[in-house]
Amino acid sequence: MAQKVKRPKNITATPSAPAPAAPRPKKHRRGWLLVGLILGLAPLVTSAVFAWRQHTLIRRVQAGLPVLPDQTGRPAVLGELLAQVQTKAKASDHVIENVIELGRLYHANNFNREAATCWRLLHTAQPREARWIYYLADLSRTASDYSALTAYLEETIAVAPDYTPARLQLANLQFKSGELDRAERNYQQRLTQLPHDPYARLGLVRLALQRAQRPEARTQLELLLKYTPEFSTGHNLYAELLAADGDAAGARRQRWLGRETGRFREAEDRWLDELQAWCYDYDRLCVLGTIEHQTEHADRAQAIFERAIKLKPSEPAGYELLAVLYLKRNEAARARDILEQALPRLGTRKPSPLFFVNLSHAYRELKQPEEAVRAARQGLALVGDEFELHDALGVALANLGQPEAAIDEWHTALTRNPNDANANFNLAQCLLSLGRLDEALAALDRSLILQPTFPQTLQLRGRLEMDAGHWELAESYLQPLYDSHPEMPEARQLLASWHRHMGTTAEAKRDLSKAEQHYRAGLAIAPSYAELHLSLGALCLMQTRFSESLEPLEAYHRLQPTNAQGCLFLGQAYAILARREEARKILTEGAQLAERSGNPTTAQHCRELLQQL
Repeated sequence: MAQKVKRPKNITATPSAPAPAAPRPKKHRRGWLLVGLILGLAPLVTSAVFAWRQHTLIRRVQAGLPVLPDQTGRPAVLGELLAQVQTKAKASDHVIENVIELGRLYHANNFNREAATCWRLLHTAQPREARWIYYLADLSRTASDYSALTAYLEETIAVAPDYTPARLQLANLQFKSGELDRAERNYQQRLTQLPHDPYARLGLVRLALQRAQRPEARTQLELLLKYTPEFSTGHNLYAELLAADGDAAGARRQRWLGRETGRFREAEDRWLDELQAWCYDYDRLCVLGTIEHQTEHADRAQAIFERAIKLKPSEPAGYELLAVLYLKRNEAARARDILEQALPRLGTRKPSPLFFVNLSHAYRELKQPEEAVRAARQGLALVGDEFELHDALGVALANLGQPEAAIDEWHTALTRNPNDANANFNLAQCLLSLGRLDEALAALDRSLILQPTFPQTLQLRGRLEMDAGHWELAESYLQPLYDSHPEMPEARQLLASWHRHMGTTAEAKRDLSKAEQHYRAGLAIAPSYAELHLSLGALCLMQTRFSESLEPLEAYHRLQPTNAQGCLFLGQAYAILARREEARKILTEGAQLAERSGNPTTAQHCRELLQQL
């Protein structure tokens, strides 16, 4: 039998536990302490290294700052600002922000060498900021260094592939240097980034023309104008293609659209445009404002001209440019006010004749002819014996009801500039009002010597020849007027009227083919000229071309819905073409209109046709 083992008293049974570990050697403990110490110090070391690098960078940038350039002839405020920012950049730890400010001031005010130094320093400090590279590209373009320009643009795109102005500039540069395939890739990439962009599309058009791919060029132009109909350059280029293809009417229309849609403007470039805010160059501000004005950005132009005036309040050019802007916007009172307020500020500065010409013009627009005369005479007294001021005084005197005195002023103006188009035209108008036709015609002819397409003269000369029954001679004025100024409603209307008369004359001579040519030519110029539609429709009816008569007769009825004769002709065409319901409706309407207007003959013809139906 097995013997039972006794459990010792006061001992509780517990699970077995591992034996305690032997103590580590002291050298291992010191190793772990060292590792912990290193790990704890690592952030401090990194921070110290970063601070050291930043300090080194700051000192390097500060050491490389350009010396303040000579500022002779520059406004004092610019010199003060440059010195202030330069001092901050040398003394402050915020050197990068100050160098950016300094670079913008230098760049915007044509200190190109100093600007380039700032942008290079910033490029070294911030190599992933594409803006500094792009500004270096702009300075390279100004210096005509196209090799550097290409390299900087490529680097800009590598750093900022979404900045499309850089891609467009590179594509244009590659096109000019004959790298057509590379240019095409960049134009296409910009189109991908900016769908329907007219500038990239225009580049593709020029590429196609360079490669003699005229159908492709035309396709691209049509796409450009479909999505951007206000792009003037596209219309002008399309006009050239149409003219080369023999489509003279289409070319004329595209030229007209090109004029109507304004002047070409460079593509938006946000990084360059923002530099304008740092511009303290008076002449450059005047140029920038003029560009904005010419490209129909009047509000921007006004703001820039106002900055120029604030910068140099004793210089007349800013006031003159702002007054021209106001006059173009039909704000004569504001033009008058800005010029009158400028006079006491100019001191000894002499304004141009334009200053007082526009002041006199503003007073004429405000129906103040006495003040217009005073302004022109004031200009002659202050500026000198300039022909523009004699011209302005002549116009003011004519408005004041003093034609003989006005004629004397124009003769004085023309002794200084005998073939000036505007002065001769003004003189001719005044001579005509006095019945002095031969002198007026001579003045009009002189006005076309230097400006053969001067629109006011061509228009008046054409009217005079038509009034005198000299229809063949009238064309020699009306056609050039329309060709050079198709945007003018008067030019279109006058030439269309001439075609209508010549068509009617040809029809009377039984030259029906020539008559139709004139009617259609007139309608191509003035599609809303109702009488031309009626003449063409009636001619087709007479030649039993009934189907062809419908389009012009329906157009005439749309334009002149209360004309009974138009209803009669259209009803007749409907009846012959067996469109009986339409014929009954229009003939009933025509009979009622004829009776109300006291035209029994037309009413009777309408009723007879109704009876036949």
